[in-house]
Amino acid sequence: MTTTLSFIAHQDDDLLFMNPDIASDIQAGSEVWVVYLTAGDVGPPDAAHPNRKVWGADYADLRIQGVRDAYARAAKVANSWEYAPIWVDGRQIATNTLNGVNLRLVFLYIHAAEGADKGDLYRMLANPSFVANPIDGRPGYTKAQFQSMLHALIVRADPDFIRTQSTIGHRMRRPDNTVDHIDHTAAAILTANACVDANNNTLVRRDEYHCYCIQDWEDNVWGYWRDEKTAIWSKYLPHDPELGPSSWFEVMGKQYRPTDRIFEPGTPWTPPPDYVSYWA
Repeated sequence: MTTTLSFIAHQDDDLLFMNPDIASDIQAGSEVWVVYLTAGDVGPPDAAHPNRKVWGADYADLRIQGVRDAYARAAKVANSWEYAPIWVDGRQIATNTLNGVNLRLVFLYIHAAEGADKGDLYRMLANPSFVANPIDGRPGYTKAQFQSMLHALIVRADPDFIRTQSTIGHRMRRPDNTVDHIDHTAAAILTANACVDANNNTLVRRDEYHCYCIQDWEDNVWGYWRDEKTAIWSKYLPHDPELGPSSWFEVMGKQYRPTDRIFEPGTPWTPPPDYVSYWA
């Protein structure tokens, strides 16, 4: 059986940017792990969001409900999940398994970035001594500890290949000069740093996916899988009060996994030297 392991910044990035690939894995009967590095949380109402009604852990929980609903639709089974904590690198990690399917969602609950708040993934990369405390109250991580846990998770899952978002998202400019979300790139870099052997060579094949920039690119997903991606996204969308009823439908016909961002086992890995300074 093929095993795939996808590392995601927020609870929707996979649905938008790595589908239909993940859905295809599920429907093919593969063992599928999806790991959310951040809680996907947002802050309380402020000048930019005066009407916000839900934030923090409550909002994060809504997003978890959304991805559960979406993945049940991807698997074409009832939305019935079990809480199944696992121990990784001496830490208890929260996971959910979908009944009747080889699918596990993993939640690490690192505080997400929003607006001027650069988030704790970035802070770990910018300051290796910074301690990122998960919002669910579990023990915190330094950069080295977080990467050690991610490495142990990779070893435990023993995947045939790994998916991440782009490690160069800060270089992928859109026509309005914006770049990818700070968390997308940080999540990818931290995972890539963890997916190496003692010589910093890639341990398991790792495929990168472009994110925000694909909004401006041509459709390349058609037919059955476009319909599936749309149906899956439509299950998540009602759970997320930060989104409108038509949010992100422009990417239902898109997915970009560039061949020059596939890292085969043994490929030397060096993180992009300009990421931290770009956001400083």
